[in-house]
Amino acid sequence: MSGQTNCPSVDSRWNSAALDDSGSQKWYKPIVSVNVDNSGNRHIYKAFRFSRGLLGNYFRFLASHEFRMLRRVEHLDFTPDQVSRPSDVSPTVHYRLIEGRPIKNVAESGNVPGGFFSRLFSDVKTLHQHGVAHMDLGNSGNILVSEHGDPAIIDFGSAIPLSWLPSSVRAWACRKDIVGVLKLWYRFDRGSMPLFLQHYYESNYRKNIYTPKRFLKALRRWLWGGADTDGVSGLTIVISVFFSLLVLVSFT
Repeated sequence: MSGQTNCPSVDSRWNSAALDDSGSQKWYKPIVSVNVDNSGNRHIYKAFRFSRGLLGNYFRFLASHEFRMLRRVEHLDFTPDQVSRPSDVSPTVHYRLIEGRPIKNVAESGNVPGGFFSRLFSDVKTLHQHGVAHMDLGNSGNILVSEHGDPAIIDFGSAIPLSWLPSSVRAWACRKDIVGVLKLWYRFDRGSMPLFLQHYYESNYRKNIYTPKRFLKALRRWLWGGADTDGVSGLTIVISVFFSLLVLVSFT
């Protein structure tokens, strides 16, 4: 099939309302809600808050990128389908809701379906063969257990097209996805995990220390010497980050 890319091997329902509490949500996070069409099918509606200026351009790019990634894989059984965008000038993306529950919630009740993670492992390889790496599979909120007990993968905002990458980077992206799956498997259903995959996971898993949140925490400790920074405003942090980056650039 054209566009395929080879990588190295190694019941509750949503309400028809906002899924996120937009009042307490970060300004850069999309507002996610569910809409019902004329046929009674439910669709996710993901919309960013800003549509004008520099932020609007940035959020339109995010919506457009997720739309393109979803369109590449919407024909697969374990990804959202019926993907659309109402307008190129609006930072929104729509797709059909997959009825299911996050794997974390299912695992907490001890009801992980038999063979779930082996099927997810196989599905991720299929995803790679169709030219997309998800890049955030270690996040348990992105893996759903469908109504029929099958894996489903959602939230393709961080996904990347493998066909654009050099072979070494492509191999790294595929490995990151695989390790993300093994992280959840090891955490939620270790008893069903083959021993060789446990060894692979233990040898390859590295905690991600490069997230923006952890970067800001490290920067706060550096700027304020470990003092209590809970009262420091977001604007102060942004200004501090800006000037810190200027200092770093001046030495390069």
